[in-house]
Amino acid sequence: MTDTSKSPEHDPADWTPMIERAFFARLEDQAPADGRPVAALVRERLTALEAEIGHLVANPMDAANARFTVLAVAAYDVLTPVCGPARAAAIVADCLNGPLRADILAGTREMLDHTGDPFATLVAASKQREESYFGPSFHFERPVDDQHTYVLDVRRCLFHEVLAATGRTALQSILCRFDLNWADAIDPERHRLRFVRPVTFAGGPTCRMLFTRQEPG
Repeated sequence: MTDTSKSPEHDPADWTPMIERAFFARLEDQAPADGRPVAALVRERLTALEAEIGHLVANPMDAANARFTVLAVAAYDVLTPVCGPARAAAIVADCLNGPLRADILAGTREMLDHTGDPFATLVAASKQREESYFGPSFHFERPVDDQHTYVLDVRRCLFHEVLAATGRTALQSILCRFDLNWADAIDPERHRLRFVRPVTFAGGPTCRMLFTRQEPG
């Protein structure tokens, strides 16, 4: 079996524009607001929100991650007066998490299927993303990091700070759900590992991710 334990490079400056294009393509199917397409109103709100949260942006990674966050906020703000908060949140969740899900699942599954050590490969990918995708505006602690288990505590989250600054922390679970696009590709029996995320900033003061090997049954 080929070992692909070297993790792919990830850069939010590449990913966020791709996510945004997919988001707006999905949003085009939604009903117009105030006589104009929803997408046009969301773009206007997005520009205004970026100006409001500019003080939270310290580097290019921040800029991309903050834009990912205010994309959800902007759509929610525009849609809520039209269809109510519950429906607006559902549309935002679908537009943010739905379009790229199949591709991310397939890519993650391919990576795990073709490495000699899925646990080590996934942990390496997580560590690489911690550095190159999230950066210093996120604070990570690793209370367990050994050959069998990796526990990652996110103590500071820029996504959460942007949501707090815009008064939209209720959208946290929608953003956190994006991780399921890769996590759901893990087959514990096939890949001999489990991923658990018992708490996120949607319900607690931190986000904890746990990767652990699973012994053969």
